[in-house]
Parts: sequence; structure tokens; C-alpha cells
Amino acid sequence: MKANGLASHKVSITDKALKLIIRRYTREAGVRELERQVATVYRKIALEVVEGTTKAKKVIESTVLGYLGQYKYSDQVIEHEDTVGMSTGLAWTQAGGDILLIEVAVMPGKGRLTITGQLGEVMKESCQAAFSYVRARYDLFGLKKNFYSDIDIHIHVPEGAVPKDGPSAGLAIATAMISALTKVPVNRLVGMTGEITLRGRALPIGGVKEKIIAAHRAGLKLIILPKENKKDLEDVPTAVKEDLEFVFVEHMDDVLKRAFVFPRKNFKFADGVVAN
Repeated sequence: MKANGLASHKVSITDKALKLIIRRYTREAGVRELERQVATVYRKIALEVVEGTTKAKKVIESTVLGYLGQYKYSDQVIEHEDTVGMSTGLAWTQAGGDILLIEVAVMPGKGRLTITGQLGEVMKESCQAAFSYVRARYDLFGLKKNFYSDIDIHIHVPEGAVPKDGPSAGLAIATAMISALTKVPVNRLVGMTGEITLRGRALPIGGVKEKIIAAHRAGLKLIILPKENKKDLEDVPTAVKEDLEFVFVEHMDDVLKRAFVFPRKNFKFADGVVAN
């Protein structure tokens, strides 16, 4: 405030307003952009003081828009209901962690796999690996042997203007795909991250701390992680860990048992367990 000539004036920003600025106007690992946005608010208040329109000011959520204009970033939150063909992945970016909504649609076609959402080559390979995994285990999911021959599958990751890459969305992609094919909804409160192999193994990934903080911020309640990432929870703030449930998995079968809402009775897993 002093730098903007407000040292002698009663000006404050509420915690809720500050959180709104962080969520909707900044997206970086540090605080420089936050400092710039707050400085912009103070400069505009300083102008009001000079013009004599105000002497004291409390910035609240409803007044942030007037000072900073339209939101720069969308506020990614979880879905309002459990949905077929949609899962929530966790991503790491240069700006920190974020949730990644994975959408899969199935339609009549000729076996094409379409991938959209400005995905990088590694993430496209994850989509291919998930598809091959499902094809190899068709019988365990109650699908026909050549189920893919008369349908097209479209995988989309929203916010197409934002580049996305890396292998860590593999489990989420496979979950959304199996959900779309079997018509079993995915629990909207479950988030997951992990690479998938052609045999369905869950491989460890990076950025766990940032991803979990993002999941907590978005309102997720259960986080699925590869078993080898369990050690990474040591870096996660205690307050965040206490508010979440964690499930550590070694195989895609373990993911589906916790991610699906009410699997069909004929939905079999490799270990012989039949979900009810």
C-alpha cells in the first residue's frame, strides 16, 4: 500500500477477495503475478482517493471484478453429478497443479479414435495405450470381441487453448473410456493421476504435491495414486492430507473399484472379484 500512496488510508482486501484474485487472475508457481494484480487494485483505489470519492476501502469478492476486469482464468471445479464417460485427472503445469477433465464419447462409426484438446505427443500415446488396454481386456468389461469395429471413440480434454502433455493422465483416460463403453458413471469426487501400461499397470508420476493441492482446492475427496508415489505424500501439507482420502494402486483394476459409482454385476476384474 505504501508504494501506491495508501499508507495513511484504511484500505484492506478480505481473504475471500484475495483467494478470488489468486484463482481467477494468476496462474504461476510464485507470487509475482499476484503482487502485480494486488498493486493494480491499490493503484485504482489511490486514484479514487485523489479524486475524493473514497477515504477508506475494503475490497471484497464482489468488487474485485470492477478493479481487475473480466477473469483471466477459468475456475476449474468438479462436476455437479456423477457422469458416464468423464473422469478427473490431475495435472502439473509451470503454474502449479490443476485438475484435468477427461471426456470420452462413443458414437456409431468405423473404429476411429479421435483425440482433441491440444494434447502433446506423449499424452496422445497415453490415449492409444488406454485404448489398447481396453481392447485387450474386452471380455472382462462385458464388451464384444470386436466392439470397436462399428463405433468411433472421441477423447477430449477441455480448455483446448491450453497445451497439455505428459503420461500421467493415463489412468484417468482409461477410466473415462471404460465408463463410456460400459455406461458406468465415474464418481465426481474422485481424482487420479498415473501412467498406464498396455497391461494396465499403474506407473509412478511426478508433481504429486502440486496435483494434490489442486485436487483439494477443486473439492475432490478421494485421490488415486500409483503405489510407488506413496512416499511423495510427505511433501503435502498436513491440513490438505487430513481432508482427503488416498488410495494407492498397482493396476487399473484397483482404480475402477474406487472410481466407478455402481459397476454392473457382470463387471469382472482380473483378480476374480465381481463388483455389485
